[in-house]
Amino acid sequence: MFESNILSKFERELGNKMIVDIDQIINYSIAPYVVSPILSKMNRDIIGIIKVSNEDDIKTILQLAYKYNVPLIMRGRGTSTIGQVIPLKPSIVVDINNLTSDFEMDNEYVRVRPGDKVFEILRYLKRHGKTLKVYPSSLYLSTIGGYIAGGDVGIGSFQFGYHFHAGIKYLKVYGSNANILEVREKETLGFAQAAGTNGVITEAEIGIMDRDDWKDQLITSKDLLQILEIIKTLPREKTRRIIIEDSDALSLVGRLTGLNEWNLIISSTLKLGSEIDGRFLDELAFAAVYVTFSKISGFKNYFYEVRLLSLEEFYEVISEIKKYLGRKVLIHGDVMTLRGKIIIYTVFMSEKRNFKIIEDIMKKKGIPFEIHSIYINDRVDEPERLELMKKYKRLLDPKDILNPGKLRLDT
Repeated sequence: MFESNILSKFERELGNKMIVDIDQIINYSIAPYVVSPILSKMNRDIIGIIKVSNEDDIKTILQLAYKYNVPLIMRGRGTSTIGQVIPLKPSIVVDINNLTSDFEMDNEYVRVRPGDKVFEILRYLKRHGKTLKVYPSSLYLSTIGGYIAGGDVGIGSFQFGYHFHAGIKYLKVYGSNANILEVREKETLGFAQAAGTNGVITEAEIGIMDRDDWKDQLITSKDLLQILEIIKTLPREKTRRIIIEDSDALSLVGRLTGLNEWNLIISSTLKLGSEIDGRFLDELAFAAVYVTFSKISGFKNYFYEVRLLSLEEFYEVISEIKKYLGRKVLIHGDVMTLRGKIIIYTVFMSEKRNFKIIEDIMKKKGIPFEIHSIYINDRVDEPERLELMKKYKRLLDPKDILNPGKLRLDT
């Protein structure tokens, strides 16, 4: 069989780092945090697992994969919710969790390796009075390599927007034939959010900032417009994160009392509202929210959708959706600043049947309602970054070995 012949060549070179145990293969074939029923159906079985511990392992794997046209998927903790680690072809999964480092830092950047856990980086920086400018809500689980290659927003995005605009100074990247490329500053944008489709990141320098004493605070109102007006007044330099929740969503996770129809949670150095214990907030940040609610919402046929809306669009769309669906839909919004404008990462969660109503309202407002997509092209909202990704795909992975099928070159 094709797979057996190929796997034996990997086993000869990599010894017990190559795993073909059926139980582990089943485990690695599943993307545990993908709750989209559309994406989940795209999954294909993997044919083996390799647990790397150094760059020499990476070189060996790439050389063999390139020679025998074997698809590879780099995987950290598998926390992606948008299908980054779903194999579209029978593939070898390369586990990078042991590709770690002793951190190095200066006043503006920290040097890391892809298997470094985000939580460990944050703990290291905290000892030096620093923190990452932007980091994922899955900080207790995720690796920094997965976040650089696949993430976009996170905690700190109200201040800095996308994590890659907050500052990636340097990336060391391997192409599929084991050639090494070092990229700096703007060129790093060709690999951030590309989900490992055009290169394997083995080292990075990412932006950090002074750590401050942020307090989590709650402001409630029956009036959504009042909530949105408050957001306009908040200074970015003193406000770390902002979350909008309807009462049903927040009460399910936060178990808070005294909630109104609309609730604003603000992490700030300013005194703005009632101080709360925000230990539950990581369950409500960006992608974490629809994973959380897939488990606790009570919807029989749970479904979700995400749109990036301006303040005005958020008010118009949410007001109308609530008029039709009321408490049958849960609304969550993470507030970001993208290219100088306040944008709300808006999550709709409901029974699947209700999304026909939501879709119709979106279309009426002139807002395209996109279905869940496996393609990088459909998630990158800056054409120049997408062109950089394609450029490096052609240069570093012309045979489409790395996470194949997810970056289209023709559109």
